[in-house]
Amino acid sequence: MSLFDELSRDKLFAVMRNLVYTFNWAWLKSERAVIEKYGLDAAVLGEQFIELFREFGSRQSRKLVKLSIVSGTNADSIIKGLQLSHCSLFENVELNKLSDRVVRMRTIDCSLQRNSLTKWGMKHPCKSLHFSSEWRIGFVKEINPRTEVKCSYCPPDPRPKDIPENVSCEWIIKIPS
Repeated sequence: MSLFDELSRDKLFAVMRNLVYTFNWAWLKSERAVIEKYGLDAAVLGEQFIELFREFGSRQSRKLVKLSIVSGTNADSIIKGLQLSHCSLFENVELNKLSDRVVRMRTIDCSLQRNSLTKWGMKHPCKSLHFSSEWRIGFVKEINPRTEVKCSYCPPDPRPKDIPENVSCEWIIKIPS
């Protein structure tokens, strides 16, 4: 019998959450190390990484669908799935159903952006690295393959005037008719 089997549900959840946070920390630290050593161009390593990032998103939502935690292909199903994503675990994510076919996803006061500004004096170039867009595409397409993801704002792009200062990034998710 494993020690995991002996833990209470609350302690097991705390241990699992710690593991997720630790993996996330290691990912971001390794990403930053590549940028510092080789520059931003080296961190954007092409199609292989884009496929990896999409698969990362896809694997998260595929398991939610397989476990019947998320069922259906509509905007409500996409919102429920995203509420259970790694992003919602780490960040303050605001999900708004704008219509039956459109969801707006905003990250509010992103911890990665705060940390990057504090440690390196610059915003983290999320959009340039493709991770932000590609995991979302993989995630929602696993729920509904016809879904489209469009970036409204993500660093290092300039902030549009209509996006509040506390919004670190904004994405529009559409289900075509």
